[in-house]
Amino acid sequence: GGSSTKSMVSAINSWRGHDADRAASLWDTVIAQNDKVASCLFRVAELARADPEGYKEALRIREEGELPREQRSRSNSSDGDIPPANSETSATLHTTLTVLSRCFHRLRASMREMGIKAKVPLEPPPQTRLLDATAALKGVYGCGVPGAGGYDAVFAIYIGEAARQRVEKLWEEWADEECGTVVVLPIAPEHIGVAVHNQVPSD
Repeated sequence: GGSSTKSMVSAINSWRGHDADRAASLWDTVIAQNDKVASCLFRVAELARADPEGYKEALRIREEGELPREQRSRSNSSDGDIPPANSETSATLHTTLTVLSRCFHRLRASMREMGIKAKVPLEPPPQTRLLDATAALKGVYGCGVPGAGGYDAVFAIYIGEAARQRVEKLWEEWADEECGTVVVLPIAPEHIGVAVHNQVPSD
């Protein structure tokens, strides 16, 4: 089962009142990393719209591990700067996804520290083990605990069918004495927005 959101929020607010300086610092870090995650995702979507064929080829290169050496060096030296939109598509995508992964890593670390300080399970140890294993999979660019935290769910952001299969295999075979098994719930973006159906769709 999950945790009580109300009691967790209450505990965090109590900690913020007792340790205001550290709480403010962590809070600012979480906000900054969340904003950068959003910027990275918008940039990926922008690349896909602006150069569909280049985007698909960049994904193929990443999946097959064929990234040119100069692009690997450029990405490895990045410390969180998203490249300008007019950069070459493959290099821009590679660097943006690298930044995205690092943002999620920092975000999770901050949330764990906040949970420890406030004595609430924002990312409990059983989920940390699962998420660390998930983050290490090829094609995964972010993962974490959604909502207010607790034991009831995790998420992963990945690109590509092969990455989806790797995540599902890991989760379906996962067994942990503290958290038990994992039920996989694949979701995908919907592109039609809000719609009114006059009849139940056949699919």
